[in-house]
Amino acid sequence: MLFVIPLPRLAKCARLLSEEFEDLRVFRLTEPACLQFKQIVVLGTRRKRHTRLADSALLERVRWLEGLTLEPDLEPLAESAEWRYIVPGSGPLVMTHLGIPLDEVEDLLLDSAAYRQASRILLPKQRDVKGRPLTPLHGGHVGLLCTAGMLNGVFGEGVDRHIAHWRSVKFTDHWEEEEEDGTKILHDRERFSHELTLVFSNGRTEILTHEKKESP
Repeated sequence: MLFVIPLPRLAKCARLLSEEFEDLRVFRLTEPACLQFKQIVVLGTRRKRHTRLADSALLERVRWLEGLTLEPDLEPLAESAEWRYIVPGSGPLVMTHLGIPLDEVEDLLLDSAAYRQASRILLPKQRDVKGRPLTPLHGGHVGLLCTAGMLNGVFGEGVDRHIAHWRSVKFTDHWEEEEEDGTKILHDRERFSHELTLVFSNGRTEILTHEKKESP
């Protein structure tokens, strides 16, 4: 054990250190930052379970730790070791990974029935509409297909070539109505409208909505 603490905290853990550790040695640290916080270093080895101090010896050890002062009781920690603590060697290290094998799960995910069922809701695929209509489409038909997102794509030629993308947007209208007795009633109305985003080949962009432009 190597324990670096301020000296005033040693009394709080004196009994625990005396019960659980032996060969205790305490030194004061001499670095400027350590002197500022009155830091000390406590060294010891873990006491074996079947070796316990007698009550009198334990009480004596606790009183010794509680009564220590920086000077002259504690010697500075020197460069050369007065006592050697033997650290027992450990066995070979065995690395064990208990996490989820993400690569394997990702490969098996596509074969999962639960994933296929959930992907229809969480990851809906854009429906592709191909082919020519049997009869010419009227303006209303084209509008319905556009707002449904079925006519998104690239259109036009030359400087008018552009990408079109439709989406539904929710708008909220607020207005105030005043009764004859002066009571004011606030109204909120939510409605859905459609928004068209255009990106032209020259970099110009336009966003068209149901609202009029305030300025040209």
